[in-house]
Amino acid sequence: MPLSKYLNPSRRAAGLMLLAAFFPATQSASAQSVALAPRAASAAVQPIPQIQLPPPEAMIILIRSSIVALSQANVTSNYSVLNSLGSRTFRASNSPVQLAKVFESFRANRIDLTPVVYINPQLTVQPSLENGKMRLIGNFPSQPMQVNFDLTFEADEGTWKLFGLGVNLSQPAVRRQQ
Repeated sequence: MPLSKYLNPSRRAAGLMLLAAFFPATQSASAQSVALAPRAASAAVQPIPQIQLPPPEAMIILIRSSIVALSQANVTSNYSVLNSLGSRTFRASNSPVQLAKVFESFRANRIDLTPVVYINPQLTVQPSLENGKMRLIGNFPSQPMQVNFDLTFEADEGTWKLFGLGVNLSQPAVRRQQ
């Protein structure tokens, strides 16, 4: 089963996208009427699907891919891909030039975010959904500095896309031995 299924905000949206793939807009008029006939015959109105949190594996992919995209943007000084990975709202509010300004200190200090590739993120706050947006807060417990994140995703075009990106570094919390 494709991984993209887990990144969809609702299973129903995935089904609708799949249906659209089987009935592209270029079909003939008669084929379109056949495809729409079962829907027209149904008297019951289908409720709008509720957006649900994706499974933990999908959350890890969303977190890791967002931070990796930021890392690559910092290394190349090209924030176009990071911008393109965001939702329509994110893209409209954060041009590549603006993103470069926001993360200028990361480039100037040569902050290396590549450990996020092999370290699993730890959520420090329970994932939440509010107004159709999912917020994921936590860190990558890397050494000598941990990478902290506060990410917001919104459902856009049938998948979760970046809406807000907050990243900083801090000293890892000292764990007490018992």
